[in-house]
Amino acid sequence: MLIIPAIDIKNGKCVRLTQGIFQSEKVYCDNPVDMAKKWEQMGAKTLHIVDLDGAKKGVMANLNAINKIIKAISIPIQVGGGIRDEATAKILLGSGVPVIVLGTIALENKILLLKLLKKYGHRIIVALDTKNGNLVTKGWLGKTGKNCIETAKEFEKQGVEKFMYTDVIRDGTLTEPNYKEIIELAKTISSPILVGGGISSIDDIQKLKSIGIEGVIIGKALYENRIILKEAINAG
Repeated sequence: MLIIPAIDIKNGKCVRLTQGIFQSEKVYCDNPVDMAKKWEQMGAKTLHIVDLDGAKKGVMANLNAINKIIKAISIPIQVGGGIRDEATAKILLGSGVPVIVLGTIALENKILLLKLLKKYGHRIIVALDTKNGNLVTKGWLGKTGKNCIETAKEFEKQGVEKFMYTDVIRDGTLTEPNYKEIIELAKTISSPILVGGGISSIDDIQKLKSIGIEGVIIGKALYENRIILKEAINAG
C-alpha cells in the first residue's frame, strides 16, 4: 500500500487547511522544496502536490514551486489543483510530472476528459472530492449535486483507470476517514483508489489496507506528528 505525503502549496508556501476552508490555513514550511526533500529522505516513494491557489482560481499559480520540487527530488509526484485545460495538462505531463489529478474538468467537461484519457490514460487520476455524499469542485467551493458513488461508476465506464477519494468534511480534522462511503466505493468500482481526508492513525492505514485501498494521502497527521512516516510505510 502506498503512503503518500501531501504538500499543499498556497502563496508559494507549504500549508494545511481544515475541511478545505482557505481561511483556516496553517503554514508548516516557507519552502515546499524543503518539505519534499524531507519526505523523500524519510522514505516516501511518491508525493501528492496540490496547487491550492490554482484550485480556487482555476489557473495554476504555483508552477514555479512545483518545477523546483521536480528538480530537487528523484521520486515521482502527482499534481492537482487548477488543471482546467489541455494546455496545462500537457505542460505538467511534459515537465516531469508522471501523473496529474483532475477534479473540476472531469465533472464539467466530459469531452476534454475523454480526450485526455485517450491521450494519457494511466497518467490521469480523477478526484472524487465529496461532501455529504455529493461531489464538489473548484477547490471544494463549487457544488455539483452529483452523487459520488454513481458518478465514479460513470467515470469508470468512460475509461478512468484510477481515482482519488477525499471526504472534504474529514480533511484536516484528524478524526477518521469516511469508512462507510469508502467501502461502498470500493465495492462499486474495480479501479484502484487512493484515499485522503481524516487519516490520523496507523489504525486508519491498516483498516484502509484491509478494504483494498491502493494508497493513502496523508497531510496534517504527518505535519502534526500524529503519524510518523516510517511507521506508516511499515504499516502499509
